[in-house]
Amino acid sequence: MYLNPITVDGTTYNFTEESLKELIKNEQALKRKHESVSNEAQEAYRKLVSIRSKVYDFFSEAFDDGTDEATVERDNVNELLESIGSDVLTTTWSATVEITVTVTGIKATSPEEVEDIITDNIEVSGYDLELHDPDVRVQDIERE
Repeated sequence: MYLNPITVDGTTYNFTEESLKELIKNEQALKRKHESVSNEAQEAYRKLVSIRSKVYDFFSEAFDDGTDEATVERDNVNELLESIGSDVLTTTWSATVEITVTVTGIKATSPEEVEDIITDNIEVSGYDLELHDPDVRVQDIERE
């Protein structure tokens, strides 16, 4: 059964009691969502203001002697970046690494086959590392 028609801005709406209840539920859910988004936006703005202040204070301190040039140290910049939730500055490094492994229980017909099995199956890798020219050398093959 339809309720009395409702006219808003020249448009007439016909609702049943159930459709009106559903419309009210949806309106309340949208209001809660709007409040949540508004709170998130306010928190983001407060964070932005805080970050602006920290960056300004950092550089104001660096130039507080009145000159047009300043030297800042990486540790100080990283401290600032970390305090505002940013990634810190890093340096790229390289290293030569030696890994010693003892492999046992290899079933093969000859030392050459043992070496082939090892060099074909041992792999050097690392999480998010660029490895260049891994060198797997087999030494001291002995019968068990």
